[in-house]
Amino acid sequence: MPTLARFTAAALLAVLAAACADSRTAPSTPQSVATDPLPSTADPLSPMPTVSVRPSSTGHRPADGSSLASCRDADCEVEVRAGDRLRIDKRFGVQRLTISALDPDEVTIALLGFTGGLRAEGANVSISSSCVNGRCRDEGKLSLAPGRSARINNLRLELPYASADHAVLRLTPR
Repeated sequence: MPTLARFTAAALLAVLAAACADSRTAPSTPQSVATDPLPSTADPLSPMPTVSVRPSSTGHRPADGSSLASCRDADCEVEVRAGDRLRIDKRFGVQRLTISALDPDEVTIALLGFTGGLRAEGANVSISSSCVNGRCRDEGKLSLAPGRSARINNLRLELPYASADHAVLRLTPR
């Protein structure tokens, strides 16, 4: 293969590898792109540059990727990180779920709902109602562990994967 063609192929692979990753889906460690020095035109049998990309550390690809908006209808499977907010359609009685803390053994989720309409089942559940200047709302939290499910009103929550920096959260309406 001519030298220019080998260089072009290696460069194209590097560009594709970089384009396929973004800040929300890239592995926690940087991608490595290893290339041999450009072969000289005098040595047509020099090895071709190589590109290597590390696989996802989760081993589980969420159906909806990192699109938090896909959870609006309470039917999604997404990658989440601490601080992420999932807005849920009001017909489910919950306005928002916020990922408060991540740990390989447990994810803590803060809940915001409508007064008197927020009920939850799971580990470490707490819910309180408050009113300020005539505006009332329910707030709460719950913990979710891999392999265990929780429920918020008519939503089922599952955690197929969790680590210290991201998790995969699955919501299904019931």
